[in-house]
Amino acid sequence: MLRGNKAIVTGASRGIGFAIAKELAKKGCSVVITGRNIKTLQESAKKIEGNVIPMIWDVSQIEMADSKINEAAALMGGLDIVVNNAGIFAQRNEWDKKTLLETTANEWENVMKTNTSAIFFTMQSAVKYMLNNNIKGNILNITSVASCEPVYGAYGASKTAATGLTRGWGRMFANDGITINGIAPGPVATEMNNWHEGDAIEHEDIPYGRFATVDEIAGLAMYLLSEEAKMTCGETVVLDGGYSIR
Repeated sequence: MLRGNKAIVTGASRGIGFAIAKELAKKGCSVVITGRNIKTLQESAKKIEGNVIPMIWDVSQIEMADSKINEAAALMGGLDIVVNNAGIFAQRNEWDKKTLLETTANEWENVMKTNTSAIFFTMQSAVKYMLNNNIKGNILNITSVASCEPVYGAYGASKTAATGLTRGWGRMFANDGITINGIAPGPVATEMNNWHEGDAIEHEDIPYGRFATVDEIAGLAMYLLSEEAKMTCGETVVLDGGYSIR
């Protein structure tokens, strides 16, 4: 049962994060949703029934992790669940030789800060809060099937690192009653993947024949955050319709 839990979902103004926040609220959780634009967050919060609180947080500002975790906990009166969903794509196509060779240090750092460093320091802050308050909580990291494939650039490297962190931290803190797992989505029907409402959902490169939906990701998230998944430790579950099977 998730009812009564207090959760924070990063990058939750739309897409996968929004769907997870919506499902958590539906199951009776208080939810803080975060992002960079307060107006967008407020609009998103209005679309969700339940106790949903918007909070500005650019997760790439990793020095803010402690204060933001504590702020979210203060807003809800505690913290049981953290979903690290915020992420960005690389500015260039990493599967192209020319652009790969032109990747700058700044481009690399921007992706790594949001997709990897933010997960590390958010987990660090959340685990400290949970240990200090004797909370047996849950952390769920949204990574990517890019972590199942050869790494070419910053995006693939960032998601591979995030998957490794999930595995290591899951093992490290299992004995403290803190469950840490991940989800690695393949192509999902979201604006981030240039999919918009009304577009065809079919996808010829996916064996199952279509994009995954945000609701499918959210459904898996609910299981991994539930008591039924307590013996799942440090795992990143792939949901991609067979896309990563080669």
